Amino acid sequence: MCCYGVDGESDSIMSSASENSTEPWFCDACKCGVSPSCELCPNQDGIFKETDAGRWVHIVCALYVPGVAFGDIDKLRPVTLTEMNYSKYGAKECSFCEDPRFARTGVCISCDAGMCRAYFHVTCAQKEGLLSEAAAEEDIADPFFAYCKQHADRLDRKWKRKNYLALQSYCKMSLQEREKQLSPEAQARINARLQQYRAKAELARSTRPQAWVPREKLPRPLTSSASAIRKLMRKAELMGISTDIFPVDNSDTSSSVDGRRKHKQPALTADFVNYYFERNMRMIQIQENMAEQKNIKDKLENEQEKLHVEYNKLCESLEELQNLNGKLRSEGQGIWALLGRITGQKLNIPAILRAPKERKPSKKEGGTQKTSTLPAVLYSCGICKKNHDQHLLLLCDTCKLHYHLGCLDPPLTRMPRKTKNSYWQCSECDQAGSSDMEADMAMETLPDGTKRSRRQIKEPVKFVPQDMPPEPKKIPIRNTRTRGRKRSFIPEEEKHEERVPRERRQRQSVLQKKPKAEDLRTECATCKGTGDNENLVRCDECRLCYHFGCLDPPLKKSPKQTGYGWICQECDSSSSKVRPVTCF
Repeated sequence: MCCYGVDGESDSIMSSASENSTEPWFCDACKCGVSPSCELCPNQDGIFKETDAGRWVHIVCALYVPGVAFGDIDKLRPVTLTEMNYSKYGAKECSFCEDPRFARTGVCISCDAGMCRAYFHVTCAQKEGLLSEAAAEEDIADPFFAYCKQHADRLDRKWKRKNYLALQSYCKMSLQEREKQLSPEAQARINARLQQYRAKAELARSTRPQAWVPREKLPRPLTSSASAIRKLMRKAELMGISTDIFPVDNSDTSSSVDGRRKHKQPALTADFVNYYFERNMRMIQIQENMAEQKNIKDKLENEQEKLHVEYNKLCESLEELQNLNGKLRSEGQGIWALLGRITGQKLNIPAILRAPKERKPSKKEGGTQKTSTLPAVLYSCGICKKNHDQHLLLLCDTCKLHYHLGCLDPPLTRMPRKTKNSYWQCSECDQAGSSDMEADMAMETLPDGTKRSRRQIKEPVKFVPQDMPPEPKKIPIRNTRTRGRKRSFIPEEEKHEERVPRERRQRQSVLQKKPKAEDLRTECATCKGTGDNENLVRCDECRLCYHFGCLDPPLKKSPKQTGYGWICQECDSSSSKVRPVTCF
C-alpha cells in the first residue's frame, strides 16, 4: 500500500488495530462517500486523492503530470494544483481519447523521447501500457516516464497493457464474488466501519484550514473540465438535444505563441467584447507607433538632404582648390625650368612641384600611405532607379548592379550572408547561370544609359520542335574566284549582317562568349577517385572537381547554394594573396 501513501501505518479509528489486523480498509473517496471525477483526465475509474481545494485527481495523474505537488510526500496528500500553470488545461489534444469531446479535457503530458510531439492523458497512456518508472536503486529526481507508441518498447507495452486489462477484469469479478460470499454480519460490520470513517472525514473537512488561493483569478476554459462536459451532455440528453450534430471546435482553446487572442466570431458575449476592446487598443498603439516612426524617418531624410547639399558644396570647393593647385604647380614648374636655363644646369624638381602621381610624401607627412581623393558614390537601384536607403542596397557579384532588398523578387528581409568561398547574385543572373542550356553573353542598354551583361538562353542542340521554320536558303557568294575549291554559301540572315560596319562587328565578337559546355564531373582532384555530379563539386575558379568528403572540413552535401558561387580553398588562399578582399 506504499503507492497510496499508507506504508506501514494504519489509518484506523480503532486504537487496538495493528499491521496484521483484519479490519476493513477504505480509500479516501469511499471514506468521503463521493464518486469523484479527476481534474486532470476524463477517465472515471481508478484510485483518487483529494486536493487541498476539495477536488479529486487520480494518484497516477498526480505523479506523472509536471507541476503537481503533495503536502505530505510520505502520505501523498493533500494534492496541490495551484503551482501548475492553468494554461496547460485544454492546451493539447489527447491522441488516445476515443471521444473527441473529451480529448482536450484536463492536462495532457508529452512523450519523453526528445522532440516528440505526441500528447496524451496519463490514464489513457496507462491503458495502452506506455507508463514507465525507474528502478528503486536509481537515484533520479523524477522517476516517472511516459512514451508514445512509436518510441515505447513494443513487447514491454504489450505486456503492460495485458496486465492492466487482466487486473481490471479481476477487480470487477472479485468484487462481485466477495459481495456474494460475505455474510450479513460481516457486511454489517463493514458498513458500520464505513459510517465511522465518513463521520471522521466530515469532521476533518470542516476543521481543516482553508487552502491557499491565488489573488488573481486564473481563467480556465469550461471545455477543459470533463465533469462539466458530462453534466452538459446529461442536460442535452434530458432536453432531447443530440450532441452528435455539433462539430467540435478547438480554435478558441489553442492560444498563439505571443499570447495574443485569436479572431473570435461576433456575438453578444463578454469574451467577444473584451476581444473587441483589446483589438481597438492594440490598433491605437500601432497607429501611434507608426506615426512616431514616420516623424523620425522624415527628420532623418531632411538631415540626409542637408548633408548631401553640404557634401556637394565641399566637392565643388575641393574641385576648385585642385584646379587652383594645378595652375600654381604649372606656374612653379615653369619658373623652375626658367631658373635652370638661366643657371645652365639641370635642376631637380622639388617634391612640392611634382605631379600628384609622382609625389612621394615624406615620413612626417604620413610615409607611403595612399589617400583617396575620390568622393563617395551614391548607387542607384537597378529596379526602382532611386538612390535612397543606401544601407539597404545589395550588390550582385555577377552583373555588378545594386538592388534594394524590398525591390527583389522575392523581397529579402535582411542582407544575404557572403563568405570567402561564396558570393551572391540576383535572380536574373541566377536563372541564367543555373540553366543547363547553352548561353551567350550579350550587352543590354538600360533606360538610364548604363549597360548590363545578360545571358541569352538558346535551345538545346538535340531538340528540334515540330513547328520549327525551314532553314534559311543559302546563297553562293559572288565575285569571288573559286579555283580548285568549293564555292562557299552563306544564309540570307547572315547576308544582311555583312552590311554591319566592321567596328561594330568587332565589338560584338569581343562581347560574345563561347557556348557553355555540359558540366560532367568524373574525377576528384584530391583523391583521384571517380565520381559523378551527385558526389562531386566543381570550383568556379580552377574548374577542378572535389568529393564532398575530400574538402577541408569534409561536408555531407554540396557547398553550392542557389544564387551563390563556390571556390575551393586553394583558389581562395591564392586569390587572397594576389588581390585584397573587398567586403560589401
